[in-house]
Amino acid sequence: MDAGLDDAVTDGSPAPVAPTIASIDEGRRLIDGIDVQLRDLVAVRRDISRQIQTQRTTDGGPRVQHSRENEIIAAWADELGPRGVEIALAVLTLCRGSLT
Repeated sequence: MDAGLDDAVTDGSPAPVAPTIASIDEGRRLIDGIDVQLRDLVAVRRDISRQIQTQRTTDGGPRVQHSRENEIIAAWADELGPRGVEIALAVLTLCRGSLT
């Protein structure tokens, strides 16, 4: 894994705290920047997930491991509540690709 990505994702640092904004425009600029970062991270996650799926099927296993997906859903729910489940399911669907 790229050292920068590895450090950013697994360093155990606490989640960033939202800054106090001085204006709606400033808040929207911050949200736009966060959205870019989220899309970039989801794209990287999708690519890694597809590599894992390929390796798993090459080794004779299933492309999707439901127990792992359940762990991911639970983590999102623990952090964000019921809406976190919806986000987790959307991310998993996007990253898993077509099942047909």
